[in-house]
Amino acid sequence: MASGINVATATAGSSGGTASQLSSNIMTIYSQEVLFRAQPILRFEAFASRKDELGVAPGLTVSFLRYNRLTGAAALTENTDMTTDTLTSSLIPITVAENGKAIAVSELLLRSSFTDVMSDAALSLGQHLARHRDGQIRDVLLAGATTTKWQNARTGRAQVQAGDLLNTDLIREGVETLASARAPKILGDAYVCFIHPHQARYLRTDPDWVSASHYGAPTQIFAGEIGRFEDVRFIETTQIPYIDTVDGSIYADGTDTGVNAGTYSSLANTYQGIMIGDHAVGLAVSLEAELRDNGIKDFGRRHELAWYGIWGIGMIESGHALVLESA
Repeated sequence: MASGINVATATAGSSGGTASQLSSNIMTIYSQEVLFRAQPILRFEAFASRKDELGVAPGLTVSFLRYNRLTGAAALTENTDMTTDTLTSSLIPITVAENGKAIAVSELLLRSSFTDVMSDAALSLGQHLARHRDGQIRDVLLAGATTTKWQNARTGRAQVQAGDLLNTDLIREGVETLASARAPKILGDAYVCFIHPHQARYLRTDPDWVSASHYGAPTQIFAGEIGRFEDVRFIETTQIPYIDTVDGSIYADGTDTGVNAGTYSSLANTYQGIMIGDHAVGLAVSLEAELRDNGIKDFGRRHELAWYGIWGIGMIESGHALVLESA
């Protein structure tokens, strides 16, 4: 049986499962359902620079083209021809790879359950897809950001104390860092900062905080946006990791990731907020995630379903992202 949902514990089933393979029409509906249901829990992907290169084989590289800035004087002298410069550029390569997750349900479950097994399976796969790609983009940002700032002017993670809670001073410092690095704002409006609900709790107590519910144009709110301060819009997500105070284990979305940070504070859990400007991270898609049916196995006793896609994620401008660590 393929890895994934245990058929004994799945919330499931339709009252009339058959031993025939799902038709292409039904699979089209399921594919749309996966993508639709995945969207509400995605946070980071909305701010990645996306490049679709359909048809690229697994393992190949997709390159983002970046033009260098023009420099030099622009003053002209009458009757003197202008001197021409060369337009230079560089390529930012991102390697694409296969991604996927498969589950299996039994014919017995399809026939005996009181709910729609295949719909439940599609929902579970969609949620897994969202968490997987969202986590990939988050990890690339954390690893690729060149700057980390700590609350209360700490100079390292090991110095973080219980009272070093996220406040507007650290946000201002982050804005100064990105602006000094010439990081453009998202949509020309503001930087975006992803924070954990624990960090958001303390920002909301600031008198200068503006809640998203008070915006003049609420239809423009990003998914998960909770408010803004000066030139930063804040998005709350449990995908923001924290580093445990006991042994340095990294937790994300309430789960131990199995990764150890190495350096940690013995006095407080350390939360890793991420502030970004435009074009910080790139998403290269060769094949968008889709739901696939693996046919009927074991003489019609087992049905297998999976999502599968080919993409890669990489930093475009490391100076357009920074990490804000606080208790």
